[in-house]
Order: sequence, then C-alpha cells, then structure tokens
Amino acid sequence: MKKVLPLLVLLILNFLLKIPFTSQGFFAFTYDQGRDLLVVSRMVYEGKLTLIGPTTGLQGIFYGPTWYWFLAPLLFLSGGNPQGVANFMGAAAILTIFSIYFLIKYITKNTPLALSLSLVASMSKSWMFAPTLIWSPSLVTFFMVLLFFSVYKIFTSPKPVYFFLLGLLTVLVGDGGEAFGVILTAALLLSPLVFRKQFARKEFLLSILGAFFAASPRIIFDFKHDFLITKSVISYFNQPQVYGAKLSIFERTIEKLDLFWGIFSDSFTRGNKTAGVVFFILLLTAIVFILRNKKMASEIKTDGLFKYCVFLIITLFIGFTYYPDIVWDYYLVGLPIIFLTLISRVFAVLLKKKNLNKITAATLLLLILINFNKGLLNPFKITWLGDGATYRNQKMVMDHIASQNPHEYSFYAFSPAIFDYPFDYLFYWYSKNEKIEAPKDRQNIMFLLIREASSKKYLTSGWYGDKTRDKTTILESESFAGDLVLEKHQVK
Repeated sequence: MKKVLPLLVLLILNFLLKIPFTSQGFFAFTYDQGRDLLVVSRMVYEGKLTLIGPTTGLQGIFYGPTWYWFLAPLLFLSGGNPQGVANFMGAAAILTIFSIYFLIKYITKNTPLALSLSLVASMSKSWMFAPTLIWSPSLVTFFMVLLFFSVYKIFTSPKPVYFFLLGLLTVLVGDGGEAFGVILTAALLLSPLVFRKQFARKEFLLSILGAFFAASPRIIFDFKHDFLITKSVISYFNQPQVYGAKLSIFERTIEKLDLFWGIFSDSFTRGNKTAGVVFFILLLTAIVFILRNKKMASEIKTDGLFKYCVFLIITLFIGFTYYPDIVWDYYLVGLPIIFLTLISRVFAVLLKKKNLNKITAATLLLLILINFNKGLLNPFKITWLGDGATYRNQKMVMDHIASQNPHEYSFYAFSPAIFDYPFDYLFYWYSKNEKIEAPKDRQNIMFLLIREASSKKYLTSGWYGDKTRDKTTILESESFAGDLVLEKHQVK
C-alpha cells in the first residue's frame, strides 16, 4: 500500500487539475491545433503519410514527424473529435507527472522527496511540467525524463543501450521543441569533451546512431525533395533573418537572464520573482554548504546527473543568448524539468544530514504550499468562459451552423494568421460525419465569424469589408461566448 499511495495521490490530484478543463472543452484550439489535426486526419483517413512534422517558422525547415505519428492513434480512437484528443492529452499529462515521480524516486532513492517534488510539478504555475495542450511541445517533458534516466545510467552503470537511447531521445525532444532540441543536440556533441570519462568512448557512436535513426524520416524527406531542408538551413546561417528587435549581445544576455528567471519562478514560486530569488539563494547556499562539507561534497562531485544538468543549463543559456531573434518561453519547454532534477539531487543530499533533514523537509512543504492550486477546492466549477480560440466556443458556433442544415453556402472566419485552420478542421470533421455540408466559396449565403466582436475593429475595413463589399444583407446575427459573433449574410 505504501508503494501505491503516492501514485494514488498524484493520480487524484492531477485528474482534478487537468481533466475537468479538457472534458468540458476548455482548451486552446488555434492555428497549430487546426493545422496539425488536418494533417493527421488525412494520414488516418486518407492514408497520406508524412516524413516531416510542422514547419518551424523558418521556411523549408521542419520538425520531425514524431508529433504527427503520436497524434494519429489518438485521433483515430477519438473518432476525429478534438475534445477526445484533448482528453488523451490530459491523460498523457498525468503519465508525465508519474514519470517525473519515478525518475526522482529512482535517482534519489527517496520516496517522500519524489512525491513532494512531483506535487510541486503537478500544481506549478508552469504549464511545461505536464502540458495538456494538443501541441508538439507537450511531448518534451516526458522525453526529457527518459533522457535523464539514460544519462543517469551512463554515469552509474553504462551499457550500450543507454548511449543509443540518449541520441534517440535528444532528437525526439527536438521533434517536440525544435529550438530546444537544436541546443540539446549541441550539448550531446559536446559531451565527450566535457565528460571525457563517460562519453569519450566507442559507445558514444551509438548515441550518434540513435540520433541518426530518430532523424531518418527527415533525412529521407530531404533526399526525396532535392535537399530542401539542408539548403534552407545553409541559407539561414548565411543570411539569418531577425524578425524581432536587433539587440547587442549584452542586451540579449540581460533578456535571457530575465527569461530564465521567469521560467524558474513560474516553476517553483508561482511566478513570484522575489520569492524565486529567495528560493534560489537558499538553493545556492545549500550547494555551497554541501561543497564545503567533505563527506557531502563527495556526493555532489561524483554526481554525474547533477553536473550534466548544470552543463545543460549553461549550454542552453549560451545557445539562446547567441540566437539573435526572439526567444519565446515555449522554446525552453524542457528547462523546468532540468531545474527540478538538479534540485532533487541537492535535496537528496541534504535529507541525509540529520541536522538538516528537518529544515529541508520544511522547505519542501513550503514549496508545496506556495504552489497550491486553488482550483483543487472546486475543480469542476469553471467560471471563465474562454476566448475566441477556446474549443468549447468554436464548437458552439459550429453546432449553430449545423442546426440550420445549410446548402450552397460560404463560411469565413477572421484569422490574424490568414489561414483559419481550426474551422477548416471542424468543417472537415463535421462534413466527414455528415453533420453538415462543406462550405464553398462565393455562394449566395455567407456566414462570417467575427472575433473580438466588442472591439468592432474588423467591421469597418479590412477583412470584413473585403468579404461584404457593402453588397450583402444581414439575415441573422448571433453572439457566442468568447466575444464571438456569427453573422449570416444574403449576397445581393
């Protein structure tokens, strides 16, 4: 029972935090989700397999197909229903928390510590620990857990399989978060220079083989398409495009320090940067104290995983500081689990010291209290109705249109990204299930979905004016949650 109880606690807590939202349709359904489900639905229902994943935002450079291959069975089992896929992602988030628990328990041999830090990860403000989003970065944390297990085994009982897994997982992490994966790959290639004893050996060739195996679908695609990806990468390095403000290296350093600090604070002190400073100082003080104690210092100095975490943080910071363009927080989706793993190693050493274990236990309890999620008090009560990109609200629009059983009609929804993939997918799914006839261009009946309707910024010019050209008569106007308005027009 003692072995099962921590898992039961984590299962109940994470179920209450994640499933009520996904099961009621309160999840993001935006450009990325619509695009990905369209591609995967054609894989599942039309047999159009792919060797690449989504675009990275850089022309001609793509993610690997891991995300699409992962999503395919979920879409099939859900019957194409985005809400069913979201529920699966909620379950995947719970499994990710379980994997964090098992990793910490395995590397520290301390069940209470593993449970405590897993509770912090479960309730943390940082979505990166266990995301429920239908989005490729949602896979990164789980792959990072497996990667750290492989690193730990390489330092403690190296076997060829762990070297292979390390290379494989490094590329798979990149399939979930390309920018993070690129720098993680650089860290992998630098490992034999930094950790010569563990990595400068013939088995490291298996890491290269594992990375090559994971990257092979993209390599095959590149061969088949006249080295499109290779040429695009070379072109980017020759003439890198910077879409954000051009900052000096000093300015980028300050910016990245703030970004890293924000992620650290979100992860452990619920976004409070001042509390984050206090926790960081305590953590740093603990590390200095450990290093000054001969017996305790030997544990840290011989702790390969601890040193590897520090190595990764430094490499990531340098890599993202060198990168000249905007770095969004989700580029660093794997960072919180690196912080958590490093912290678990420090706390494990402190808990072995009799005169420090009570202080350390109190610190863990304080972290749990700081990160307590008030949603647990009434998890099924959701007062926020979502915005125009919330699936629940978009589905209400679709159901309203379907209830009219329209024929020979057009549908247009404003999208800042020009392509309205969410509704493209919803019409694909509804029409495939014969719930509605698919819309066509330039018909006499036209539905216009207006986002941010209260601002009226699309009603006087641009998108709205282009569609109506003052030659339509409004037959019906219906308001929906999320500041959405659906207008039905008769084209003159």
